[in-house]
Amino acid sequence: MNDSSLTAPTAPLPPATEALSPVAAVVGTFSKPSETFGRLVARPTWWLPLVLYAAVAMGTSLLLGPKVDWERSAQEAMAQQAERSGRAIPPEAIPRVAGFMKLTMTAGAPVFVAIVAFAMPAVLWGAARAFGGEVGYAQTISLWLHANLPGVVKGVVSVPVILSLADASLNMKSVGTCLKSNVAAFLPETASQALQTFGSFLDLFTLWSLVLVVIGFRKIPGLPKGAAVAIPVGLFAFVVLALTGLAALRG
Repeated sequence: MNDSSLTAPTAPLPPATEALSPVAAVVGTFSKPSETFGRLVARPTWWLPLVLYAAVAMGTSLLLGPKVDWERSAQEAMAQQAERSGRAIPPEAIPRVAGFMKLTMTAGAPVFVAIVAFAMPAVLWGAARAFGGEVGYAQTISLWLHANLPGVVKGVVSVPVILSLADASLNMKSVGTCLKSNVAAFLPETASQALQTFGSFLDLFTLWSLVLVVIGFRKIPGLPKGAAVAIPVGLFAFVVLALTGLAALRG
């Protein structure tokens, strides 16, 4: 993958800044994030964290497939739908709904990766430019994907946990809480869907990534320090509130 294929404008590069190798950039994200992000702004690279993120996302999705009781998940989803609509859903529809849910989880992983990798940085790039940041799209992708490497760590840590689970022992609600890294994992089964959604964002690895995004944005030339904090935090808050609101509407 050639990073130079992105034609969005980039900020001027300090000529004395030596480019980081992809591996050094990944390692530096954890060991020296401030210095690493400063060098990534000058000379961005992003293909390695993208490959790692995609591999972990799709790998964990495949591992989770057999651990989910799809028919039970379909029954629960259909019962909620019936309660909202007041109309009974025929039992013969359960296998069809279960198959669709399984297909969505497995085939939807690449779509999710693409949205996270390219759509979210586009929003952040536009906001940074609006506040005077001298940054290009490729630079924003580089900062964003490296800042989200804690998600890769989470996926790797999740693998032995997933493998230890019995087949068909999870439902869709418990998929995101099999690793006890967020508040939702400690909520009772009776907690509302909105509360569970909100609690899922209060996650150790998610908040770690948010801190790294802020550190990276503070390295963008021309971007006020307040905006460097407000832009990532504001986007995070918007996503959390929007998805929590949707969950509340679904009941």
